[in-house]
Amino acid sequence: MTTTIARVLAGATAAAAVILVPGAAAAEDTSTRLVLTREDSDQPTRTADLACDPVGGSHPDPVAACEYLLTGDLALPEEDPGVRCFRYHPVTLRAEGTFHGAPVFVERTYNCLVPDLPTPWKF
Repeated sequence: MTTTIARVLAGATAAAAVILVPGAAAAEDTSTRLVLTREDSDQPTRTADLACDPVGGSHPDPVAACEYLLTGDLALPEEDPGVRCFRYHPVTLRAEGTFHGAPVFVERTYNCLVPDLPTPWKF
């Protein structure tokens, strides 16, 4: 009976060690996985998935987008304050997921004119 209890305890200890190891590996995760969304008042909402390392997803150019993200960031350009808006036309861009392993949420609403966007935002 003592042998059975010792085996159960040894098995439980090994199982606990296995459970702890993936947590340590997850802390070192540097992958980028994003859901990009574009909400336009005149068009249906568009969504693209982007994964880097390995590169993939539904983004139309995931290779260029991931290459940009290696040196760039997810920041969106400011709306040009010199543009005169004759018709309110909001467009909201959003990214959520993980960026280099860290949780990220980016959102910006353009009220009139969307400026030229970096590659990850072109979908």
